[in-house]
Amino acid sequence: MQVEIEVKVNGAVVKRLVEAVDGTLEEMEEAVDALSRKVASQTLQASVDAVEVPRPLFSPAGGRLRHKGYETRTLVGLNGDVVVRRARFQDVQTGKMVFPLDERLALPSGDVTVSLATRALRLGTYMSFAPLQEELQFQHDVRLSRSTLDRLMQTVGGVSEQDRQECTDALVAAPVGTAREEQVTVDLSGPLPDRLYVSCDGVMYPTRYRKPDPNGGDGKRIEYQEMKGGVVYWETPDGRLEKRMLGGRDDPERFGLSLWALAVRCGMLQVREVVFISDGGTWCETVARRYFRDATRILDWYHLSEYVWEAGRALYPDKEATKRWVSTCLETLKTSSGIGLLRHLQRSRRVRVGRGASDLTALDALIKYLEPRLAMTDYVDYRLAGFDIGSGKMEATCKQLVSGRLKGSGRQWSESGAVAMVALIAHRINGTWDQFWATRPLQRAA
Repeated sequence: MQVEIEVKVNGAVVKRLVEAVDGTLEEMEEAVDALSRKVASQTLQASVDAVEVPRPLFSPAGGRLRHKGYETRTLVGLNGDVVVRRARFQDVQTGKMVFPLDERLALPSGDVTVSLATRALRLGTYMSFAPLQEELQFQHDVRLSRSTLDRLMQTVGGVSEQDRQECTDALVAAPVGTAREEQVTVDLSGPLPDRLYVSCDGVMYPTRYRKPDPNGGDGKRIEYQEMKGGVVYWETPDGRLEKRMLGGRDDPERFGLSLWALAVRCGMLQVREVVFISDGGTWCETVARRYFRDATRILDWYHLSEYVWEAGRALYPDKEATKRWVSTCLETLKTSSGIGLLRHLQRSRRVRVGRGASDLTALDALIKYLEPRLAMTDYVDYRLAGFDIGSGKMEATCKQLVSGRLKGSGRQWSESGAVAMVALIAHRINGTWDQFWATRPLQRAA
């Protein structure tokens, strides 16, 4: 069977393709797919060639323009290369070159079309660049070098991070209160939830940087840095979990303000209840106290449990004895909250002192950790209110946002690269991918 396709642009035939389509269903489907790619490539090229832009008289700066010939750019697209032949004009006053066709076609920076870039980078939020290159070759029959993919990621993700920082700068400049709140609008497609959860945590990831080996010698070890992660989540009326997240390397003050803005966009100022849940880390507490003072503050149950287990192992070398002691502590925590556990620990300490036990370091460390955090350990009341008491959803978010892509064998990141990748992952997970690309990040980076 012979298939003939005629390509017309503005009514004129620019290409006629004749291909044989025969064989099994699989063979015919592959032949038609190859033909469609060829048609798409040649149709795009003919369409670009047909675009006409009137000759401008003046530059954007107001200077007179002199025609200086033509210059071509070749971009890699979904179906191969596309060549753009652009007339160039020179501003006689400044000497700057002007390319009117660039603006007409909204040409991006670099040598990759926007359509290919958005698909490549979306795949890049799931996998490292080596398998990504294979997938691009298999799916689109195009080749992009690792350096090109890295540049695209840093460029586009960098624009997203710059947007976030500019938003934070504007919030920092605004007075606390109504003036600041008015700068952030609710951005939800569905109804507002009754209860909103906010959480944050940090994840260590490997960098390209090196530090001296602590064991001595001339060797260098990989330096790890912390990526902060934040999440806002809620349950929809039909029982689905919705969440929005962000990541960054900011200090706690700026990151907390970004997380506050995300929570406001999710309706924090309108919902009935807000719950802030995290571990007892210093920077997490800074965020909670500064930006979420009116929220119900919960210390992650499992984080506190880890401290109890750590103390138990130090107090009792026998595993069964450790397990019995920890079980008693956690049952007390469950039935009597943090204040009950603290009293139990204090009684245990007095008993051990009475028996002449000298090593109370582990028990004292647990008491010292618990005492200043009692206000956020009312687990009995939290359970009665139906609150989450564990930060499992934050842990899952950290895996999605950071660990799944930044960590792994052979993966090492510059700071700008890690931040850019996390920004792109957040757009994909938050459902704002298309919305972000509609702002033309590649063109803005030109």
